[in-house]
Amino acid sequence: MSAVGQKIQFSEWLQMEMDRRGWSQSDLARSADLNRAVINKLLNGKSHPQPATLEAISRALKIPIEVTYRAAGLLPTTPDNDDTLDEAIHVLRSIHSTQRKATAIALLKALITEEENEQRTEKGKR
Repeated sequence: MSAVGQKIQFSEWLQMEMDRRGWSQSDLARSADLNRAVINKLLNGKSHPQPATLEAISRALKIPIEVTYRAAGLLPTTPDNDDTLDEAIHVLRSIHSTQRKATAIALLKALITEEENEQRTEKGKR
């Protein structure tokens, strides 16, 4: 996901998200179940996104709705300008199996431990 806190226009943000996926306007319209003309107007800055449109775009891009609302300027940016936390919560909520959720958390904890070990190694080299 692109950082939204960087004072960019919604149209620029949306184009970057489409580019990341290799999507055309038609691809996004189809995935979001929206008319391509709606996508075109958003990308050209000729219209402002409505909540229902933002929800459809979020579903299509598989990103948290809060990220899309921030990109549209309808929510304040996060203090650290990092939407990763919202995405992680969104992903965890999408997992229905309790066992798989526990596995995801164990993997995250293992990554933290690995990062801490790398930092200790780096400090030891100085």
